[in-house]
Amino acid sequence: MASPVPVLPQPFRKEFAAAPYVAYRRLIEAGPIHQLEVAPGLLAWVVCGYEESRALLIDRRLSIEPASTTSEVRGVLLSLATEEKQSLYGRHLLATDPPDHTRMRKVMSAALTARRLRSLETRVQEITDTLLNDLADRERADLLTDFALPLTILVLVELIGLPADGALLFGDLGLQVLRGDAEHDDVFLQVIQSLAAYLGDLIADPQAVSPDGLMALLLAAERRMEISTDELNSLLFQLFFAGHESTGYFIANAIATLLQHPTELARLRQNPDLIDGALEELLRFEGSVKSATWRFPTEPIEVAGALIPAGDPVLVLFGAANRDPRQFDHPDRLDLGRASTGHLSFGHGAHHCLGHALGRMEAKIAVLSLFSRFPDVQLNGPYEELPWRHNMVMRGMSRLPVVLSR
Repeated sequence: MASPVPVLPQPFRKEFAAAPYVAYRRLIEAGPIHQLEVAPGLLAWVVCGYEESRALLIDRRLSIEPASTTSEVRGVLLSLATEEKQSLYGRHLLATDPPDHTRMRKVMSAALTARRLRSLETRVQEITDTLLNDLADRERADLLTDFALPLTILVLVELIGLPADGALLFGDLGLQVLRGDAEHDDVFLQVIQSLAAYLGDLIADPQAVSPDGLMALLLAAERRMEISTDELNSLLFQLFFAGHESTGYFIANAIATLLQHPTELARLRQNPDLIDGALEELLRFEGSVKSATWRFPTEPIEVAGALIPAGDPVLVLFGAANRDPRQFDHPDRLDLGRASTGHLSFGHGAHHCLGHALGRMEAKIAVLSLFSRFPDVQLNGPYEELPWRHNMVMRGMSRLPVVLSR
């Protein structure tokens, strides 16, 4: 008698928004790759095994460009929520393969050198201290919108080299993104239009931006014809979304996770030198990016006995791979002493997150400074009732309510 075919969970359904790891565990137990209906009418190959995910992320046969799939698949993808199809628009690092990707990444990397990051570190600490000072007289706060979001927005404005009014606009638009309002097409269009108008004025008046910022470097690269005008605009838009969303969510995730694990938090407080390794474990345990951007094989690819046809959509599920017991012992246990440097939370290969060092630095300063300034901070309500957003891409809350002092 044949064994029954297991019924696999669809990890992106709303019932798994708060606790997706139950679904991830069942998927991993059933195998490292599955074809699932991840949205109505959309069959995709979901890769959840660590080794298989890591191998696919460096496989040159797997394209990130939407042109590598069929018009039918593109049509279904474009019917998804805005955040789940955002990478399909424009010519930027999340929508191009080498050699175009390599060319644009080289331009962007010029603003993220080790020297530039060292110069930003003092500014990140200053911004962090100012935000915490602003909370000093408050009993309660939302650490997503009162702390993590403004921190990442102000650092982004500094990195790009925007004038002071950029912080106000980016903060308002960033709030719409992090709270989930921009997952609706009409709100997303308003965000895009506001960004386009503001950035367009700066492109027309380049003297308004800092000569040391990333925008000045991109404008100079366009003048040298190293990037096109379309690529310039796409890269600036990508900077806005990638520059604050994932880091803002991760800072909030890290804080909430530590508050939920008081023994590990006490361990970090007693030995702050653990922070670098602790952040890697927090990235593995509760990273802010659930899955890689859409990939499409340019030819059939065999993965763990499954043959993925050319053009089929593929999702590499970071959140599941980071909890694969074949790679990590007791993967559902938070252990700040664990060597978690092999996690995939920043991706892997050519599309490894360009801003990983800056994101780590922001999170390190934010976490240490918060728990030093507010040693009695605690969640304002049960962890299980935190409002996690429901989508395929980002793992984050729409707010993080806390009591700052007893």
